Amino acid sequence: MKTAQEILELAITKQLYTALINQLNKDFTRVGLEAGFEQNLNAEALIRNLTATIYELIVSDFESYLNVLYAIDVSEFKIKDLPVQQVHELAIAVTQLIIEREFVKVSFKSKLE
Repeated sequence: MKTAQEILELAITKQLYTALINQLNKDFTRVGLEAGFEQNLNAEALIRNLTATIYELIVSDFESYLNVLYAIDVSEFKIKDLPVQQVHELAIAVTQLIIEREFVKVSFKSKLE
């Protein structure tokens, strides 16, 4: 399994990085959240910002956290498969799953175009 950093580097190589950020913003907006991930963020900053956003949702607005996972279509089985861990570790693991899923979506869309 590739890390979030490796997936984002692959997205950059395949010229899908901007599409991935746009998809993230679109999915957050669909559930009424304004994440506002900027297209000029480098991969490390995107991971850091997404992790912080997920952490904040887990801690303060769990319903919106679940809605985001649903909107992005993160596998429920993968979420349930995560080991019991501290909230910050969970946020990192969920960020990985979100980036994986968003990359799959934008890759598929780019092949259809």
